[in-house]
Amino acid sequence: MNSTPLWLPLAVAGIGLLGTIIGTVTGVLIAQRRSDRREREAWQRERDRERQLWAREDALRNFEQRRDTYVSFYETLRKTVLKVYDHGMGLSAPPPEEDEGELPFEWNQEIAQKLQHLRIFASPQVLAAADNAYNACWRWGHVTRYGSDDDTFYERQEDYNSNELVLYDSIRRDLGMAGVLQDGRPIPGSGWAVDGGE
Repeated sequence: MNSTPLWLPLAVAGIGLLGTIIGTVTGVLIAQRRSDRREREAWQRERDRERQLWAREDALRNFEQRRDTYVSFYETLRKTVLKVYDHGMGLSAPPPEEDEGELPFEWNQEIAQKLQHLRIFASPQVLAAADNAYNACWRWGHVTRYGSDDDTFYERQEDYNSNELVLYDSIRRDLGMAGVLQDGRPIPGSGWAVDGGE
């Protein structure tokens, strides 16, 4: 006869079953923790990639807005200067007698407005060059009288031309392009006339 009490094999079987359950639950919990950690890391990597993508898109959008603002300002500045030049050379329609040969009151309003837009997007160097070019244009237009291309007219034109060149160079450099000035003088082959017939 077997003298082992019945409760002993049942207790051993229960302990074995309990150990198996505890081991399985512990294994599942450890695996779930590792899975959660991997998922968190993957989610964080994905968020980092999205942030980098957004930053690149923002930088590209800002670059495009800055470029468009620069081009718009520069084109408007050139049109305004052409008004001054044509007026001084007598190539535009003559002004009414009461204006004493001055440019119309609103001759520089469009470029003044573009300068305000430029203040939002421009780098400090481009903004300083744009201010100088605008001021040189304004000074030139302010003294210009219809059909009087005298020495003052040409002095103001030269002042404007040098400021425009600095603006053009600043815009190109800010947009990551090659500049046209080196040591304050136009680089030969840059498309700008070099003094002395070089």
